[in-house]
Amino acid sequence: MKSRALLLAALAVLGAFLVACKTPPVPAVVNQAIDQEKELWRAEAAVYVPEEYRVYLSSLRLARDKLIQQKARFGWFRNYEEVEKDFRAIIETGQALLEKIEKEKALRSSAGAAEVKALREQFEKIKNFTLTIREADDVRRSLTRGEVALREAEICLEKQKLTELSGKIRIVNIYLDQAHRFLFSLLARYADEDQINLWRRWAEETVAESREKRATALVINKLEKTLTVYKAGKIAATYNIGLGKYGLSDKLHAGDEATPEGKYRVVRKNPQSRFYKALLLDYPNEEDRQRFSLAKKQGLIPANAGIGSLIEIHGGGEDSLTGGCIAVEDSVMDELFLEVSVGTPVTIVGSLKSVAELLTWLKGGRR
Repeated sequence: MKSRALLLAALAVLGAFLVACKTPPVPAVVNQAIDQEKELWRAEAAVYVPEEYRVYLSSLRLARDKLIQQKARFGWFRNYEEVEKDFRAIIETGQALLEKIEKEKALRSSAGAAEVKALREQFEKIKNFTLTIREADDVRRSLTRGEVALREAEICLEKQKLTELSGKIRIVNIYLDQAHRFLFSLLARYADEDQINLWRRWAEETVAESREKRATALVINKLEKTLTVYKAGKIAATYNIGLGKYGLSDKLHAGDEATPEGKYRVVRKNPQSRFYKALLLDYPNEEDRQRFSLAKKQGLIPANAGIGSLIEIHGGGEDSLTGGCIAVEDSVMDELFLEVSVGTPVTIVGSLKSVAELLTWLKGGRR
């Protein structure tokens, strides 16, 4: 009986000890760290903070090793204090990384949005520039392909797929550069310094005449599609214009739908033109006839081609396609009709920009 009582007492003490020494639970921060690791993966930490993310993962592996070591011990002897401390430090580090990723994403999103906007503006500028130029088919094909990639870039931006965005932007730039190369080839004449200097001299002489005679003069810039009115040598107004299908080319013969370049004068004012109102120019002048004769001798134009005539500044709207004339809005034509008289000088140039200015202008300020 006595031994039985001692056994029961021992079992009671052992039971009390077991109750007091139950296995400690795994700290809650362990599961929190596991969830955070998944969150960092989804946030593309390897892309935005690669070095710091590697250090984070290394620390997480060491903490997990410590956790495994404690779990391998007999339950009564497990101690998770150091494990909990390590995992709390990891969570703090992970939170800092998540905040840094968000800032980096915000910066990339802002920069991407600015770049996509600039690309869109460049595409629109070139597209609008080529709308009435039949020679620009290669340019338009590159723009069409580039615009598909640009729309995909805009969608990436909307959905915040920033890692895909950079790839799309690279593709857009490839097509945009291709369009520029085609455009520069088309406008090779506009990058000829001798030609630019000639156009500038014509314009300067016309403005000088306006200043000396205190009279009205017009300068038409085909590349920029503008008509500038000078009074006494000073700019009084500038209007947008429309040109023919081959408006950027210099006119060589009848039917080529090109707009001539040179120094002309108004020889007739027509208040009842089929294009609202019109100012008839003295094309072809003597210089035009000389160029026409030389081009024929060189075989640049058909043997039976005529030199052409009836080049006007007329109404109908700046978006009109002409056969080589210069079109303006009817309201602008009303103003010109009041300002211009027979004999008013009208100089038509391709461009007044230097080669460097031309490149910057065509690229919309791209660096």
